[in-house]
Amino acid sequence: MIDKLQAHYGFSRMPFGRDLAPGMLHRHASHNEGVARIGWCIAERSIGVVTGEGGAGKTVSVRAVLHSLAPSKHTVIHPPNPVIGVRGIHEAVATAFGQQPSHLGSRLTAQTGHALTAEREERGRTPLLVLDEAHLLNYEQLEAIRMLTNTAMDQDSPLS
Repeated sequence: MIDKLQAHYGFSRMPFGRDLAPGMLHRHASHNEGVARIGWCIAERSIGVVTGEGGAGKTVSVRAVLHSLAPSKHTVIHPPNPVIGVRGIHEAVATAFGQQPSHLGSRLTAQTGHALTAEREERGRTPLLVLDEAHLLNYEQLEAIRMLTNTAMDQDSPLS
């Protein structure tokens, strides 16, 4: 049935699939606003939250922004599951930079901070932590993320 529909309409791929390239996405006012807000958060190296009903296009907006970024200027850290705990967030950051996460929690926290700072100061790339389905994060995880952005007493953040 699907093959017949594709042949009838001349599709080379199924429309509305999850694997659409960001350039193939339908842009509308809400989508453009989400993209602009996410872009602002990245430029300001701040924490941002995009909310909306299921299927509204939040993840699509994030994908569009990430696709538009220069890999030479940004490093994307995207843990696939937000329910990984505080340690899991720190481990995701450390492994994103090719490091073996420390087994001790206090050292892991310091390792993560150093990795973020080095990425920005030594390599000139801004690390971006993308947490899809962030409504599943608990208070401790949110605090850990906030602390990662607080390395210079709130005057600067190595992380977006």
